Amino acid sequence: MHMMSVHGFALSAAGKGSPMDLNVQAATSGGPIGVSDGGPRENNWGYKIKEVWQSSMGYTPEEMSDQIMPYVQEWLDKHPYIREVIVPFAGTLAGILLAWLAVPKILKQFHEYSSLGSTTLLAGSSVWGAVPYKKSFWGALEDPVRYLITFMAISQLFTLVAPTAIASQLLGQVWRGAFIVSFVWFLHRWKTNVISRAMAVKSLQEPYRDKLLTLDKFFSVGLFVIGLLALAEACGVPVQSILTVGGIGGLATAFAVRDILGNVLSGLSVQISQPFSVGDIIKAGSVEGQVVKMGLTNTSLLSAEKFPVFVPNSLFSSQVIVNKSRAQYRATTLMIPLQIDDFGKIPQISNAIKDMLKSHTKVFLDKEAPYCCLSRVERSFSELTLGCNLQYMSKNELLYAEQDILLQSVRIIKEHGVELGNIM
Repeated sequence: MHMMSVHGFALSAAGKGSPMDLNVQAATSGGPIGVSDGGPRENNWGYKIKEVWQSSMGYTPEEMSDQIMPYVQEWLDKHPYIREVIVPFAGTLAGILLAWLAVPKILKQFHEYSSLGSTTLLAGSSVWGAVPYKKSFWGALEDPVRYLITFMAISQLFTLVAPTAIASQLLGQVWRGAFIVSFVWFLHRWKTNVISRAMAVKSLQEPYRDKLLTLDKFFSVGLFVIGLLALAEACGVPVQSILTVGGIGGLATAFAVRDILGNVLSGLSVQISQPFSVGDIIKAGSVEGQVVKMGLTNTSLLSAEKFPVFVPNSLFSSQVIVNKSRAQYRATTLMIPLQIDDFGKIPQISNAIKDMLKSHTKVFLDKEAPYCCLSRVERSFSELTLGCNLQYMSKNELLYAEQDILLQSVRIIKEHGVELGNIM
C-alpha cells in the first residue's frame, strides 16, 4: 500500500489523477472519508476496483498488473479455500476442456495448412494421394495429446490430497512417464497410418506387401522395447546399470533364451529376404508342405497329408530351401514298356511322340525340347523313355497332365501296330 501511495504521488506530479487526489477532493467537499481515514469504504471492494481503474488510466499492462495484483493477493489471502480448492479445480476443468474441445480443432487446422504446403510427411497429401485427417500425422497426434493433457490436469489434483514434497516428486515422475507413453503411442499410430496407406495401394506387388508387414512387426517390437526402457528410466529405475550388470553376469540367461532369439532373428531374416511366402509349397531338409502362416518364432506348414506342421524358424537358416511354387516349370520323365520285334518302327514312334509333346498345351518349350527314345532292351520287352518340361501347376493338374501325355503316347504306339510290354 505504501508503494501504491508513492506511485500515485508521482503520477499526480505529472498531471494525472491518483487515489490521493480523490481522497483530498472528497475531504474538502464534505464527501465520504477516503481509504486512508479508516472509514467504512476500507472494506468496500467496489470502491477499491473503481479507485484502481481510475488510477490506472494511461498505464502500461505491466503497471496495471502491479496495481491490481496486491488487491487480488489480499483477496486470496482472506479466502484460502478459493486458492487451495476452487482454483485447482478450475484449472483441471480448463485443461480437460482444452484437451477435448480445442486440441482437435487446432490439429485439424494444422492439417489443412500443411496440406497446402510441400511437407509430405506432415501434410494432408503424399505420394499415395490425399490423406484424410484421421490417417495423417496430425490425426495420429490427437488422441495421445488429448489423453496426456487430461491425465496431467487430473493428476494435479493429487497435490491437494497429499501436498508434500514426496507427492510433488512422484508427480513429476508420473508426468514424465505419461509423456513417454503418449509419445510412443503417437509413433505407433503414425507408423500404422503410413503402412496402412501403403498397403492400400493396389499397384503394390505382393512381395513388397509382405516386407511392409514384416517392417510393421519389427517397428512395433522396437517401439515397445524402447518405450519400456524409457519408462523405467523415467520412473527412477537405473536401466543402464542393470544392462551393464546383465551383460556381465547374464550368460546363463543368454544361453537359456538363445533358441528363442535365434528363432526370432531367423524369422526376421526370412520375412525380409522372402525365400518363400504364404501359400508357397516348400521343402527344407525333411520338411515339406504348403506355407500357411509365417511368425516371428515359427512357421506353420500344411503337409501333403493335410497335417499341420510347425517348424522353428532357425531351421531355415541351416537348411537348403526348395520353393516349388516359384518354379516356372518342372521336369517329368515317363517310361513305357513295349513288346516289339520290329525295332525299325522305334524312330517313327519316337518322332510322333515328340511332335505330340511339342504341341501339348501343358509342355514348357522355352528351355529344353522334349525327347523320346529307346532306353532299354530286354529279351521279353523294350522300354521307351520320354521326357519334357511341364509348366508350373498344382499337384492335381500335374498328375492329369502326365496322364494325358501317357494316354496320347499309348495311342500313338498302338497306331503303329505295337503292343505294350510286360515287365517281369
